[in-house]
Amino acid sequence: MNWFDKLLDWFSGFTDQWEKHGVKFTLYTTIAILIGGLFELVPPFFLTKTAEPIQNVKPYNALELAGRDVYQKEGCNNCHTQMIRPFKWEVDRFDPQHSYGKDGYSKAGEYVYDHPFLWGSKRTGPDLAHESQIQPSAEWHKTHLINPRDTAKGSIMPAYPWLFEESSIVDASKIADHMRGLQKVGVPYTEEDISSASTLLAGKTAGDALIAYLLKLGRDTAELSKSLQ
Repeated sequence: MNWFDKLLDWFSGFTDQWEKHGVKFTLYTTIAILIGGLFELVPPFFLTKTAEPIQNVKPYNALELAGRDVYQKEGCNNCHTQMIRPFKWEVDRFDPQHSYGKDGYSKAGEYVYDHPFLWGSKRTGPDLAHESQIQPSAEWHKTHLINPRDTAKGSIMPAYPWLFEESSIVDASKIADHMRGLQKVGVPYTEEDISSASTLLAGKTAGDALIAYLLKLGRDTAELSKSLQ
């Protein structure tokens, strides 16, 4: 019998013992998962103490926040990421105009007002973290959302024409409530910001809001970088 077979026999005997004590095995496994889960879940709650906002990064206004809600509702984050990784080829691809200086990758301080984070992990479509600089045209985005094939031949992205219909007018009261909720978790909204929601959202459709959100992505840090150049 070679060493591998001996090792396999030993391991089989070890697992047989656990299989005979199913309740204990389940209990210990649950405890191990809970302990591991605590180590994974607790640290992010303290990140606000280590990740400081980057100068010039502002919370989403009412219209942009409404657009962010639409973005999540329609599952855009399932196909688009929002994080530029710290690799030269990645930065060159998503910062072709060098709007973000020599370090054009994503920083923790850019996301301090994001609840939840929308970093994503799958790029069926391109990353959108720098969308305000890559495609700054609101009209282009509207055309793209109504029918993606009109701006990107062969695109498999679904069309969202209903976002611009009158039935999709944004409910300002819901967004004001959302802002109050974010205020409680540290987003520095003022009462003036919240009360201005009804004005910013007057007559705006979900599509208008989504475009405002897309044109916010990466804008603040790009403006900061340009001011420092």
